[in-house]
Amino acid sequence: MKRPILIATLAVLAFAIILLVRLPAAWVKGFLPDGMACVRISGTAWNGNCAGLLYKGVTVGNLNWELHPLALFRGKVAAFISLTRDEDFIRGEIETGSGGKLVARQLQAQMPLNPPLVPELSSGYAGNVSVNLAYLRVEKNVVAAIEGQLESSGLTELRSQTVLGSYSLIFPKAAGDGEPVGQLTSLDGPVDFEGTLRLTRQPGWAINGKVRLKPDTPPRLAQQLAYLGTPDPDGTRPLALEGTY
Repeated sequence: MKRPILIATLAVLAFAIILLVRLPAAWVKGFLPDGMACVRISGTAWNGNCAGLLYKGVTVGNLNWELHPLALFRGKVAAFISLTRDEDFIRGEIETGSGGKLVARQLQAQMPLNPPLVPELSSGYAGNVSVNLAYLRVEKNVVAAIEGQLESSGLTELRSQTVLGSYSLIFPKAAGDGEPVGQLTSLDGPVDFEGTLRLTRQPGWAINGKVRLKPDTPPRLAQQLAYLGTPDPDGTRPLALEGTY
C-alpha cells in the first residue's frame, strides 16, 4: 500500500474510533427495552449514566455503565453496570450473547423483596436479600451455573403473613453441567432448617432438608408443619418442596 493511502486509511480509522468513543449516551435511548425510559441521560454510549431509570412508570434507580469494546469482536456485549436506589444496589460485570445467554461475574446486590422494583419479579415474600456471586450463567431463562452466596433477612410470606426468618444459601463452584445445588441453612427465625436447594431445568427449584421446631415457634406455623409427620428422635422432620418460575 502506498504511503499516502496508508496515512489516509489510518486517519479515517482514527477518526472513526474517536467518533465511536464520543458517541453521546443519548443515542442509547433508542435501544432501551419497551417500558423503560430515562429521565436524564449523560456521558457517552461507552461510559454513561441514566439518572431516573423508569420501568412502566416506576422509578427503578440510577444506572451507570461502562462498555468493554473488545467483547464486540467476540460477538458479545459486555459491560460493568451499577444500579443504585437509595441504599439498595446491583452491580457487576455482565456479558450477553446470542441464544439468550447471560453471564455475570462479581455480581453483588442488596435489595428488598417487597415492594419489588419490577412488579413482574414479585416473589410473594417480603424481606431483604443480599447477593455476592462470583459467577452466574443463565441460558434461556434457566440458571445453568452459579457460584457464591445469597442471604435473606426478615423473610415473610405475604399471603399468610408468616414470618420465616433469615437464611443463607451457598452455591459452591461446581464441575460439569449438572443442575446447580446450594446449601440452604436458617440463620434465625421460628424454625431451624438445614438442607439443599436445587435449581432445575424446567426452570424451577427443589428444596430438600430437615426442619426442627423451636420452643418459641408460633402455634400457627407449628400446625402447618405438623403434616410432615412425627419428628425423628432428634426433633427434625424431613421437608421437601418444589416449584417452577
